[in-house]
Amino acid sequence: MGLFDQIKFLPREVKIFVATEAFLGIGMGILGFVLNFHFLALNISPEEIGALNSIGTFVMGLFSLPAGFMARHFGRKRVFITGIVLIGLGYLMFGIGTTLYAFYPAQIIQFIGVSLLVSTEIQLLFSYAGTSEAETLSYSLLFAVFTLFSGIGTLMGGFIPQFLKYGTTKYQWSIYISALSIFLVAILRGLFLPCRNNNKLNSAEKIETKNLTENFKEHLNSKIIILTLYLFLMGMVFSVVIPFQNVIIKFTTGWHDEAVSYVLTANGIILFFASIIMPWLINELGVIRSYYYVYAINIGLAFILYFKMLPIAFVLIFLLRSGSFTLFLNMVDSQTMSAVEEDKRDFFGGARTFLRSIGGAIGSFIAGYVIQRGKSTLPFLITSLVLLISFVYFEFLVKPIFIKELEKKEEGM
Repeated sequence: MGLFDQIKFLPREVKIFVATEAFLGIGMGILGFVLNFHFLALNISPEEIGALNSIGTFVMGLFSLPAGFMARHFGRKRVFITGIVLIGLGYLMFGIGTTLYAFYPAQIIQFIGVSLLVSTEIQLLFSYAGTSEAETLSYSLLFAVFTLFSGIGTLMGGFIPQFLKYGTTKYQWSIYISALSIFLVAILRGLFLPCRNNNKLNSAEKIETKNLTENFKEHLNSKIIILTLYLFLMGMVFSVVIPFQNVIIKFTTGWHDEAVSYVLTANGIILFFASIIMPWLINELGVIRSYYYVYAINIGLAFILYFKMLPIAFVLIFLLRSGSFTLFLNMVDSQTMSAVEEDKRDFFGGARTFLRSIGGAIGSFIAGYVIQRGKSTLPFLITSLVLLISFVYFEFLVKPIFIKELEKKEEGM
């Protein structure tokens, strides 16, 4: 069955979920592009931005485990929608604030929302998908739509300040528009996505009679420990570059804001295609071989980007690296969640966010520190080293879990 035929037969709930992701991508794309520039225009240094990002990822980790248990108790959709609303509120507060200390509450609220969202998003989507094949395809489509419209949002972020220059900085109205887009996602998903609160329907009494410690002990096992520690390394790899990529491009190339927005828009289009080809790559090469190829490409490209080169060469390699890294992250998120049993996914969703957030906080702090000292390409060298460490971890600990799960699927067929 071709890709379009597979999409056609996806459940209606998955299609709604994927379609509304467009507005989430636009909102996050706009904010992701303008927020650092907004901070810099308000005389906040890159090191202070790094500290602010670290606080955000720390807060996200702190709330991730409770978010998993909240999803089991109150239902995934309710927690999911609450998270989106809090993200929009945080964005709104970024637009209103004018000092570093005003941005800390905005960052905390936003990342509580992000914690609730990422701790429930994949599980909720997979509950609508129904089969493992539909799970992989639906996740690929979700991320593809997000990245495509995030690129569109990035392009909008480069142009809106030229037309709506009014406010504390010329980026303020862009931030307000991004908040509006996020609130729109919450309204549409709240109205059109059904509640899939299976855990509450099946075991509400059991959940209510257990405290947090008992629930923690019930769900924690060696597989979840191995996978969440793996995602700790992924969080560090992600946060060394991604939160600062607009600043890194600007400092490394010396280009103006509009040119940077074009690069990041092209980046969004590349991420779209990288997300789309993930199911095809896994079908053609298999899970393990796919990991080997993607690891090799990502480590090599990140290492190359550390060295001084012409701006145009830097941008081209940056785009190649970004596409391959997105493909890699999609594989990690999809395959690790698929490897976990349905009744443990809410707990795993919270635990993985917790560990990934700690890794992200460390990565953001390191990146802000080195960029502040004028070393705008050093984050890529750090990325290549952490990726190499994660590959060794994958080879000896994660790969056996994936192989075991693949054998189970083959036996079931």
